[in-house]
Amino acid sequence: MACGALLRRALHVAAACGASAALARTAGAQCRPPKSSNEARLLAYYSAPVVMSPQIMPPGVTNAWVTLGGEVTYVPRPDPTLQRSGRCFMPKQESTHLTSILPRPRIVAALSHGVMVELSYLPPIRVSNARANLLSGAASVSHDVGAWLGGPMVGTVRAHFTHGTVRGPITCPKEFLQQIDASVPCYGTNPSYDTFRPNVWGAEAILSRTMLGGRLGAYGGAGNNWLQPRFRAHFLEGTGTLDNTRVETDLTRLALFAGGEWRVRGRWSATAQLYAFPQDIALFRVGATASVGGR
Repeated sequence: MACGALLRRALHVAAACGASAALARTAGAQCRPPKSSNEARLLAYYSAPVVMSPQIMPPGVTNAWVTLGGEVTYVPRPDPTLQRSGRCFMPKQESTHLTSILPRPRIVAALSHGVMVELSYLPPIRVSNARANLLSGAASVSHDVGAWLGGPMVGTVRAHFTHGTVRGPITCPKEFLQQIDASVPCYGTNPSYDTFRPNVWGAEAILSRTMLGGRLGAYGGAGNNWLQPRFRAHFLEGTGTLDNTRVETDLTRLALFAGGEWRVRGRWSATAQLYAFPQDIALFRVGATASVGGR
């Protein structure tokens, strides 16, 4: 009886160990890199392009109107030294630059008393090697401050957010795959399919004015962004192990921007903007809008 009990106990222990080993083959580590690390700085770098910055002039009048628009952000390639990981993964070069452009549609509704609401949704369409699914929104209040500044100026306080995902082969793209050494990164046959969640909130102050009879508008501003980017790797190694390492960090970034809006003809406008996280990245955006009522 004693021998039978010991045998059964040994079998239970062996089964438990086997289950633990199977779980270990798919478990991923959680990494919280220092804010000065390449991993954290890269997450900030790629959070900037998804920020819902202003596209058009804040409302300086009280009548309501609605505008439909779209913009494209040029995303420059980061310095190769910044793309080298080392804190959360084995030291190697990452393929972080999935696309050079990020499109964004948006709808803007100006209400009474200088209130403006903006909304944007980018459905999960593929752009280059990235598949983004992003929801952004903003709300602002504007007031005529010309009496204080000695000119026809409008001051605006604005809050914004962006949530969603950007997916693509970041940790192990096709060109990094190898089947020679299992101890070297990206040992496998299929590219990774990683997920980046930007999680951005921000607040900013803007000064703007119109010129040339209202056809040209210019604005500039500064703000602060609270970033909670989250990254999860998803790479099935040739050994059968699934790497789903999570990288998490919380950051704040100063934002500076300046832009303009040119009334091309009738209800149509062309827009352009420079937007920067000074310690990380500078971006250029261009777009077009069409007013569908009241502007």
